[in-house]
Amino acid sequence: MSADKGLQKKLLKAALGEVESLRLKRQRKYSLQPHPALKRFTQQELNDEACQTYKNLLVGRSQRLPDRETMLRIAEYLECTFDERNELLAAAGYLPVQPDMHGELVEQELGIARQLLNTLGMPAMLVAPTLEIKGANELFTDLFDLSPEAISANEINLMDFHFSAELPVRSRATFSKDAYAQWEAHAINGLHAFRRNHLLSRYDDWYQKLLQRLHLHGGEKYWGIRNDDTKPGEPLYRSVLARVKGTNDLVPIRYKQIYLSAGSGRFPGIGVFLPADEAARHVFASIGSSADYSRLI
Repeated sequence: MSADKGLQKKLLKAALGEVESLRLKRQRKYSLQPHPALKRFTQQELNDEACQTYKNLLVGRSQRLPDRETMLRIAEYLECTFDERNELLAAAGYLPVQPDMHGELVEQELGIARQLLNTLGMPAMLVAPTLEIKGANELFTDLFDLSPEAISANEINLMDFHFSAELPVRSRATFSKDAYAQWEAHAINGLHAFRRNHLLSRYDDWYQKLLQRLHLHGGEKYWGIRNDDTKPGEPLYRSVLARVKGTNDLVPIRYKQIYLSAGSGRFPGIGVFLPADEAARHVFASIGSSADYSRLI
């Protein structure tokens, strides 16, 4: 029993040390500029907002380690990044929230996914957990007229792919009223899923950089739209103007996109594109796609 109390005391000391370190870090960050929500990151404010026993814990009037839910509330109040949140949980002896999005396991899964990508006879791209396009086959770059060099240099992420006016995808996906509606529905549903899936990473640098890219491309107007503000679901098929290889002709085609999981979760994943009409099958054949799509659609 005394061993358990000793462990609890050790974990509490480590947890309080981590919380105070993060709290002071936030205070320094906003010492010269006000916080958008006017947070002051004081001990009393943390006590009031996230953990009502915090002041008692600091002075030793309470020695009960906060439960995991309370530690998560503290992390939320302190606006912890993904890594900071898990370090705080680990200091208190709790399991991390979710797997690392940048670590060795993800790199291993990306390596396996690249091997699979090279075997596919259909247009496909490899997407990392941070939504960077980490690879693509030639069929994909031909279908969307994208630079293989930009893909290999990791210069494009899913925000760019969908919203950037500098890439050909956006203009070719909004060529008609119906196509534009499909493009918008995909944008709204995609951003909603992004917010939901990465809620605990929204203070991370990679997340903030993605939002900056979204604003740069003018897609911020779709950020605040909720799924229930639109028609339920997402169109089964999407439309785009695609080039028949060897000609300058752009023809409207319909396609379907599916994701193959290449790791422990949805990401890293392989986005695979399938033709949904005769025009699309003709375009796919012209760029060298060898898949038997009749078995996939």
